[in-house]
Amino acid sequence: MDNIIVTSLLVLAVIAVIEAVSLFCTSRRTVKLAFVAVVPVFPDDTDLRERLAYLEEKMSGSSCCIEEIIIINYGASVEQLEICRQFCFENPAAVITDPAGLEKILSKTFAIERKT
Repeated sequence: MDNIIVTSLLVLAVIAVIEAVSLFCTSRRTVKLAFVAVVPVFPDDTDLRERLAYLEEKMSGSSCCIEEIIIINYGASVEQLEICRQFCFENPAAVITDPAGLEKILSKTFAIERKT
């Protein structure tokens, strides 16, 4: 019985060492993670221009990679829509949608197939 326990502990220790080495080896590589940013736009949003500028800065930075920006119109004003349209014109990864179209965009982005 002692041989089985010792063998099991030895196998478990080897697996733990392999997992630790794999974890530390992959964390040292520069891996860029891809994100999808969702920006809701409400009528009383006064910081829209600053938030979009921040996202634009993150898109050009090297620390993370924002793959797509989804701007959701929750009753935005004409001025806010113009800001969003200008942002989408300058950034082809950005798209403006309404809440009803969000499900369609997310299912396309994450390759979710709806069964009807």
